[in-house]
Amino acid sequence: METGDKILSTSNFKSSLLRSGFNLPGPKSIKSILFGFLFLFSLKCSPKIDWIRSLPTDYPRDEKILLGHYIRPTEKKSAFGSKQFQLFWKEDIHLQPNSVFIKTWSEWKVYEDHSEFHKKVGRGNFEKSGDWVLFKTKTIEETKCTSKENTKSIPQMKNWYLTFPCLSTNNTNKQTINHSLLYFYDGKSLFPLQYESGYNEANFGIAWESDLPYTKSNLFEIARLKYGKKEFQPHVYNHVKLD
Repeated sequence: METGDKILSTSNFKSSLLRSGFNLPGPKSIKSILFGFLFLFSLKCSPKIDWIRSLPTDYPRDEKILLGHYIRPTEKKSAFGSKQFQLFWKEDIHLQPNSVFIKTWSEWKVYEDHSEFHKKVGRGNFEKSGDWVLFKTKTIEETKCTSKENTKSIPQMKNWYLTFPCLSTNNTNKQTINHSLLYFYDGKSLFPLQYESGYNEANFGIAWESDLPYTKSNLFEIARLKYGKKEFQPHVYNHVKLD
């Protein structure tokens, strides 16, 4: 019968391979091969984003940028409208003369019986080339504290983080780091090319959806508009005039 012939032929073929010294891969070997294939495939498909840590080498440097404060749009958030938890946060980049910058991130979590405060202040230098600005952070001061004072609400003022109850205690840690991240500058706003908040990065952002380094291609513009208009933690810092 035809079916039996196929089975016999397959069996004879396997027997011939075994007699010749060829070992068929077992289940573990097959899994290893598949894992290796998937790993190589993921490497090939992953975006090449090493360029977001430096400026283009063949572009001239310049200093044409507005100094002052660039503030990330923020919105008060709570978990599914919960009255037992509130989150307040703020991010600001202050560009100063002599290519110095200060980046401040602060977060105030209000629970029913206590509140938690977390703040990071990064300091370093920035370098600009055309539409690209590289921020190189050299030091970070980090402050954390918890308070059980009346935390039902946070003062509705511009610098609300200055009123945190335990901020005056000696709980600041300073460390030296070497962190670089490239931003796109459109003349009034700064767009980080990868998601970053409080010096915590994630593997997504404008550069992850772009096709060519240091190029304002169609894909780049689509990604910039997409991430620049996110409702919560948009990937943009807008220049503002502070009173």
